[in-house]
Amino acid sequence: MSVLDWLRTVVAVAVYWTAIALGGSVLLPDPTRPLVAIPVIGGAVVVAHAVRADRLVELGYAVGTLWIAVLVLSVGTGVVDVVAAPEGEIAPLADFPAIAAVGTVGLFGILVAAYAAFVSRSTARDAAASE
Repeated sequence: MSVLDWLRTVVAVAVYWTAIALGGSVLLPDPTRPLVAIPVIGGAVVVAHAVRADRLVELGYAVGTLWIAVLVLSVGTGVVDVVAAPEGEIAPLADFPAIAAVGTVGLFGILVAAYAAFVSRSTARDAAASE
């Protein structure tokens, strides 16, 4: 592995892990809650697997899927805020501990499911190409 390839891998790992940690903890009101371990440590495990399995491209797609879910959650909350709330304001979702916990686990679940799906798709495509 050349120095340039190694540097690309290090930068990709740093960017992906940071994006997972930030996206996965978006529903936490306090970034020091123990629940932050799910996106931080879980993200590190997923990134380490992607590096060892040489699946950084698939991880990139999964991180993009995670951030699409964060965007959908954000827009959905805004729509509910405007349409359903009579005063035009609802409490932030992160103020509810159960929603923060379920949302954090759910977002990490979306990341893992998307990563597994992209790896499976890539593996099937590689197998079909080698035949």
